[in-house]
Amino acid sequence: MKDLYPFWKANIHEDRLAAKVVCMFPLLFFLGTCALVLWAVFRSILILLVMCAIMNVAMWLWLTSTCLLGVAGSYLVQQELEKTKDARVGVNSQAEAGAQAGSDSVTHVIVIPNYKEDEALMSETLESLAQAEDSHFFHIVLAMEAREAGSDVKAQTLQAKFKDCFAKVEVTLHPGDLQQDHNDGTVDAEVPGKASNLRWAVEQTYKNLQKEGQYSLASVLVTVTDADCIFHPAYFSTISKEFNIMRENPDKEQEWTMWQAPQLSYRNHWQAPICSRAWTYISSMYEFGGVSGLSFGGHHMVFSAYSLPLQLAHQADSWDGDIIAEDHHCYLKCFFYSVHAAALDDSARDQSVGCRPKLQIRPVLLPVKSTPIISPEGYWSSYAERWYQAKRHAQGVAELSYTLLAMYDTFRHLPFKNYSFSLFFAMGKILTRLFCMHLLPICQTVGLGVLTLYWMAHHRGIPACPKTLRITMALETDYVLCGLAGTWTLVWPVVIPILCLIWANYCFASTAFISPSQHQPSAKLWFKEDGEFEARCGSKKVAAFGSTVLDCVVFLLPMMLPYGLIAMLVAFWNVAFYGNRVTYVTASKQTRATAGSYGTMGDDQTREATENDV
Repeated sequence: MKDLYPFWKANIHEDRLAAKVVCMFPLLFFLGTCALVLWAVFRSILILLVMCAIMNVAMWLWLTSTCLLGVAGSYLVQQELEKTKDARVGVNSQAEAGAQAGSDSVTHVIVIPNYKEDEALMSETLESLAQAEDSHFFHIVLAMEAREAGSDVKAQTLQAKFKDCFAKVEVTLHPGDLQQDHNDGTVDAEVPGKASNLRWAVEQTYKNLQKEGQYSLASVLVTVTDADCIFHPAYFSTISKEFNIMRENPDKEQEWTMWQAPQLSYRNHWQAPICSRAWTYISSMYEFGGVSGLSFGGHHMVFSAYSLPLQLAHQADSWDGDIIAEDHHCYLKCFFYSVHAAALDDSARDQSVGCRPKLQIRPVLLPVKSTPIISPEGYWSSYAERWYQAKRHAQGVAELSYTLLAMYDTFRHLPFKNYSFSLFFAMGKILTRLFCMHLLPICQTVGLGVLTLYWMAHHRGIPACPKTLRITMALETDYVLCGLAGTWTLVWPVVIPILCLIWANYCFASTAFISPSQHQPSAKLWFKEDGEFEARCGSKKVAAFGSTVLDCVVFLLPMMLPYGLIAMLVAFWNVAFYGNRVTYVTASKQTRATAGSYGTMGDDQTREATENDV
């Protein structure tokens, strides 16, 4: 079965019916939900109650469990920070262990894709990497864009400044006229952005390392990071230790492992406008809770800044040039590639037991710190730039379409003998996560919104549903259905998740930003980044809690209308009719070192999309 179809290379831009159908699926699913809700309003209120109850319960379980996992994860992070608090600048564990360049020691290649990023911001990021354990063994790749005037000069300046801090600082210059080949023979021009930049930079790095022959490629790990990310000094050494432990086992688990740390955009949090702070609460909950869930057997996908073996990235061709959500796409391509590899292994055995996907994600409970959107052009400009970012994130729904297409190709070409429960279960978890991310919130909003309007139109009541909570009726079927649909109280479908969101984000800010800066003072940038909370009542934690409560209770839901609901509708339309052939603009970010001067892309109002923070 050496000629098994490469289904992991499926692409929604292929010129075939299946690709067109999966692109239409998100929009059709949403329109179908809306049609059923409206039909139920006029024809059967029972169906509307059932729909709302199902979506409310699903949404409540997802949000609440994710928040609670994040709270539990914050305590795990505390423990991990205690273990690593003695990390010092200049400590090189590989060197102390006698590992030499050219041996089987782990080599970290850190790729920083960027486009018109401020030099001071990138310098700060490189400085933080230089403060990491084993930093003298790092290979830094400044992935520049040829279409940015002066990018080569900026790269050379940074290269000269930090050449003595790392084993190597190299520069790649991504051409702007490349194409993406598809399985069906069609091609598409690359979409300017993080994905296409990474595709070029990682492949060039692979070829360079292969040509040099100095390092074992099986021991090289690639870390993708945005220009505003600050890693904990022990992040890379932690991965190295896990990698070395895993490769002592005969199953070669290390070849199929990706690493993800929770990412929190609390740098300059209180200088950001509420539109940016609202997104910080949502993304922190999702990322911190998702990564924490990995410690308890949960499922998650890599996001923004992550690590994986170089050989896996090369063999899976992890980044396509014509996609937007490079992080999720990287995970999904690696997953389906692992299914392909497992099927080949399974077929090579005398007795087939069914293929089991090999890919796994391991959590690194040392948070990565990044920045929210703050426009140098003024307060209200940040709202416009946050809109561009929201559309970019919403475009990730295209990965649901990709997953459906890859699954279709998998079951179309994979021999039946290779099917297994593990395969179906793993794919089910991926589909569930993508559905919860991209379809459930907007469909639940429509259902609950229509039910609320119906409730108001009928004098604040629903026929056959009680208006108040009565314990004596709690076990009656109609009463339970009405309660789950949210007809007599919004406490459990709305208030409880918001309370959990407040609690979780307070824990994140306290654990990863405030406490380390107070209890583990250090000259390292990771510890100095405290979120810039201003003390209230003599305590930064009190200020963080009070401000989080105010933001989430008063401003969160209004911000979700334009940046959640409307952005998703635009994404559904774009994916249905254009796929990823869309143009976006990037977002401005500031840190302490760049405040007042930093603005990604400068004043160029016709700027093209780059995925520096997807």
